[in-house]
Parts: sequence; C-alpha cells; structure tokens
Amino acid sequence: MSEPRAILKAEAGPPRRTAKAVNEVAGLLRGPHRIFPLVLKIATDAARIRLQSRNLYSYSTTRRETGGALRDVARWLVNAQRPDGGFAAFYSLLRGYSESYPEVTGYIVPTLYDYAAVTGDQDAQRAAEKAASWLLSLQISSGAFPSGLHGENSYPSVFNSGQILQGLVRSYVETGRREILQRAEAAGGWLAEVQSNDGSWPGANAYQGVAHTYYSMVAWALAQLAQVSKNREHAATAGKNLDWVLAHARPSGWFDGINLRGHPTYLHFIAYVVQGVLECGILLQRRDAIAAAEKSAWMLLRRFEIAKHLPGCYAADFKAGASFTCLTGNAQMSCVWLRLFEVTRDLRYLNAALKMNEMLKQLLPVRGRRGVAGGVAGSFPAWGAYQPLRYISWGGKFLADALLLEQRLMHLVEVGACAS
Repeated sequence: MSEPRAILKAEAGPPRRTAKAVNEVAGLLRGPHRIFPLVLKIATDAARIRLQSRNLYSYSTTRRETGGALRDVARWLVNAQRPDGGFAAFYSLLRGYSESYPEVTGYIVPTLYDYAAVTGDQDAQRAAEKAASWLLSLQISSGAFPSGLHGENSYPSVFNSGQILQGLVRSYVETGRREILQRAEAAGGWLAEVQSNDGSWPGANAYQGVAHTYYSMVAWALAQLAQVSKNREHAATAGKNLDWVLAHARPSGWFDGINLRGHPTYLHFIAYVVQGVLECGILLQRRDAIAAAEKSAWMLLRRFEIAKHLPGCYAADFKAGASFTCLTGNAQMSCVWLRLFEVTRDLRYLNAALKMNEMLKQLLPVRGRRGVAGGVAGSFPAWGAYQPLRYISWGGKFLADALLLEQRLMHLVEVGACAS
C-alpha cells in the first residue's frame, strides 16, 4: 500500500479516527445499495471462520482455476480506474470508491502491462497507458511525486516517488518514449539528492519523518531504472539503501527499522522489506541481499506450513501479534516464494506459494457489484485490523502478480517435466 498516512490516518489520534468512522457510516447511509454487499461479506467471512478455523488453503484440490481468478482480479483493477486516469486506493463497503492514489497507480502499471502481454487484453493495456499519462501530470519540478490521495494537501514523498518510478520505467520499456525516461531519471535524481549518507531516506520526505527499511521497495525501483538508463548512479543509490537495510537484518531473518509509530507491524510492510531486498538483490546481483531475503521468507514459510495461515501483524523475530490475516501481505509472500523458487529451484517455495494462491483465490468474491467482484479484501475476516471492510487496489495488484508468476513458472515446470 500505501503508507498509512493517506489511507489509515491513524496517526491523527482518537478525534480524527472518530470523525473518520462517522464519515464511513454516513457514506453507507448515502448509499443504501451497499448494505447488502456489506452484510453478505461479513456473513460469508464469519461462516468461513466457523467451518475452517482459519485453515484456509486446500490440501489437494484446486477449487478455482488460476486463469479465471486472474481475469477477475485484473477486471477489478481496470474497473477501479477513475476518470482522471489514476486507480482508486480502495472500494469501501461503506462508501464506495476512494479518490485516485498516485502511489499504487504507479506499481499497478507494470502489473497491467504483464497481464496484457499474457492475455492480449487491450483494456488492461489502455488502462496502463492512461495511468502513466496521469502520473506524469503529477510530477513536481524537483522530479519528486506527491504523497497522499489525489487532491489532498501533500508533500514530496520518497516512497510514492519510488513506486511511481516502477510504473514510469515499465511505461518507457513498453512505449519507447524518451520523455518518459527523462521524467523517470528526474525522479531517480531527486531520490539520490535527498538520500542520507548512510543510504536511508529520513526527514520531511519520509513517512512520520523517520527512515524505514521497507523503503527497500524504492531501492528496487532505482535498480529497475538503472537497467534502462544505464546510469551507474541510479544503481549506486539503490545499492546504498540496500546496504543500510541489510544492516538492520537480525539472525532470525527479522528486519528492524520498519518504524511505523502508532501502527502494528503489518505483514504487508514486512513483505515490502523482503520483496524489495530480494528484487533489488537480483537486479544488482547481490548474493548477500538474496540470502537475507531468503532467510526471512523461509521463516514465514515454516510458520505458514505449520499454522496454515500467516497472522496479519508481528512483533520482532516473527512473534505473532494478531489473529486476523493481511491478504495483501499473503499475496506478496507468494510473489517472494515464487521468485525464490525461480532463483533456487527449491520446490518447497513453489509448494507454499501454490497453497497460498489457492487460499487467496478462494477468498475472491465471484459475483457482486462493481468494486466487489474480483476484489481483494484488506483483511480476513473483513473486519480485521488491516483496511477493514475494504477491497484494496494494492491487494489486487500483488495477487495478480502472484497468479501471473504462478502461471509462468508452472509452465516452465511442466515443460521441464515433459522434457525429462
């Protein structure tokens, strides 16, 4: 996601949270057509809890075909595009779609291009192109991009700039437009300019004014930029942050420095750290980074296999801190496990990812109004602490990525099996 600032607004304290709750209920009263989907979702999740005791994945059978689930998630993402070209942060069961969210719009762009390349879906490709054009219109003269939902008062944001950079790099690869590369390089230049000597990004351009290890996702974007710009400074900026993040790794595989004051350490942000370190390590050919990411991924894989689910938040050293499940974090860990399978050929990573994807597919609404069908909820159950009663666009993005990876890697496994 989504840093919490724009979406959760929890740092504002009880008065702001009370006002937010009032606004949510008022939204439901203004949209009575949303009452039935809300009640249905709560009842469905309650029934699942009673029947399955949170052991959500299937041991032996595929209940929902991956291609169909991927098509539903991609359609949800395309439907979430607002008239301005950005993607809504979420669809609330209480008040409908949010405003466009630049950060998630940035990293949805590569997902839709990937989906279009596999399926030939022209709607997805057009949505990606429209989103990239909108993002370019938001760039600040410094090269940075703003925080928050579109239209809110915001500041130049390191994290948002990094996630939008992913979309610009992919848009340049797809279109070959020199202007897009120049804009991406401007963003990369600003990120290098505001980076601290130690490789972190603290200060006014960071969430809550402090450095975060989950900004490894920004390093990944810079490494992607270096691949197309051939500018060593972009790779150096990425590597400098990667060094700083790795300095926060514990022997247990836990990364310190996520630094979310006033929020629990959601699995989503843990997975951000791991995914950013892994992908940046792959691009920069850093074995130390890949090994650090693998240690974290293995710890979570073991917990998943034993408990049959991953809790939604953790304390240090992966001590579970909640009973709800953060579905976005689950999808991200599936992506991590699949990429580690690709790197290591260790079938245990593939096995865990397939189980995770099966669980996530089962939780997708098959039918419902626009904004519901194909949506990935913030939490299971829907009233869990992470993005309650919302279908969230970054959850859809990461699940689509996981299903695309599953299809690609399973094809390679099947071709290899036939050849042997």
